[in-house]
Amino acid sequence: MGRRWWLAIVAAFALVGVSMTGPGRAADDAAADVAAVRAAVDQWFVVLNAMVAGDPAPFASFFSHADDVLYMSGEGTFRVGWDATWADWQEQAKKSLGGHVVGDDIHVIVSGDLASVGLIAHATVKAPDGKTQELRVRQTHVFRKEDGAWKMIVHHADNIPVWTTIVDGK
Repeated sequence: MGRRWWLAIVAAFALVGVSMTGPGRAADDAAADVAAVRAAVDQWFVVLNAMVAGDPAPFASFFSHADDVLYMSGEGTFRVGWDATWADWQEQAKKSLGGHVVGDDIHVIVSGDLASVGLIAHATVKAPDGKTQELRVRQTHVFRKEDGAWKMIVHHADNIPVWTTIVDGK
């Protein structure tokens, strides 16, 4: 009887621990995952700025190479799978004329091996006529932990002024 009582106490403490830290996750693990995803978001801007400078190569290690990768860019493309996504990024890099992109208002949600991120990107890009253009873009990302690393599996972007124009009629 004493052993069963001891197991019941251990089980009760285990359940209390689960309820305090989420389903099956220790608080330290959750904080580490959030920090790792935030680091991946920082790396996203390094990768994106390389592409704006004409170099798509960093995308090859940043994105998952899975068939379920989804890419929906601000200019309207919709690509499914790594091969289609990679081809699109290569074409964009060929057309890039320079600029710089930073992000703020970054929100991260981590659940198990998936994480979602919403942010606002501020870009200064050079247009074909040589003039610089300022853009504000909402971005949504989904990351999946693959072999211990957070890899992007979804990128979605839309230009904020487009919606302002539709809603405000300007």
